[in-house]
Amino acid sequence: MFLQNPRNEIPDHFLGFANPTRLRMLERLGEMGEVNVTDLATYLHMSQPRISWHVRMLRLGGVIRVRRYGRQVYCSLDVDNIRRYRERLDHMLGMNEKIKVREEVGA
Repeated sequence: MFLQNPRNEIPDHFLGFANPTRLRMLERLGEMGEVNVTDLATYLHMSQPRISWHVRMLRLGGVIRVRRYGRQVYCSLDVDNIRRYRERLDHMLGMNEKIKVREEVGA
């Protein structure tokens, strides 16, 4: 899991969404924009090391960005990267062609 291999990029990315705690973290980041790990731990009533582990999984999956300021670690959604993975998945599933056909027939 989360190996740096192009074949694993899409599965690794979507594994970030496969955990209820990580989904709650993503919801919080979507609401707040940027949050430090300590505040996430407080909000989720979890230990800071546990939250840091989930942050690592999300970062390696390309779902969030992380920046350090002194001893604090701040997280935010990587919206551009999420969009790229969504486009890749749509292309892989042929969704782009289906959308074009719907637009052409007026559906």
